[in-house]
Amino acid sequence: MSKFGIVITFLILVLSLHVQAQSQNNFAGIPFGSSRETVIEEMMKKGYEPYGQTGVGERVVIPVYMFGELPVQVDFIFNKNDKFYAFEIRTGRVERARLSKTFEAVAYMSDQFTMKYGKASGAPAINETSSLKENVHNLYQEWFSVKALDAYTAVIQKGNRYYAVGSVTHRQLATETESTKRVREKAPEAAAF
Repeated sequence: MSKFGIVITFLILVLSLHVQAQSQNNFAGIPFGSSRETVIEEMMKKGYEPYGQTGVGERVVIPVYMFGELPVQVDFIFNKNDKFYAFEIRTGRVERARLSKTFEAVAYMSDQFTMKYGKASGAPAINETSSLKENVHNLYQEWFSVKALDAYTAVIQKGNRYYAVGSVTHRQLATETESTKRVREKAPEAAAF
């Protein structure tokens, strides 16, 4: 192979890795680090009606989002600097008799995560016969192949209801300290005379 061919092959490899890395750092085409307004605007362009919540750890919620072929609720989660740093997707709650549907959903989520984030760290950790703990994330699978992200799928039991959850968190944005500009904006809490 000529030197020119090697250089071209190398450039194609580098560019494809860069594109792959960029595709992992977003959800629904919205990159991590985007502002709340950008997230709302982009989701409205896609035909979804977001609901905003106020308070610390504010979220933008899409009540029905099509995650591939699976209808889920999506929560876009923002840090203290109002930057999108994580998302959580969840299915509707089902009773014990339909627990198999929850496991089908978590398996589908896991397949979608595998396509986006690479191979999972191991085989599914739980199944329908597992003893699930109530009110905790019973981890199904985790992804460690993307260094900047924490990604997992899980099944949650609340009372006699079960649902599947998928979560991806951008580590750096999650631990980002509050900017001084934002601190100054919040400072005047008391009435000024």
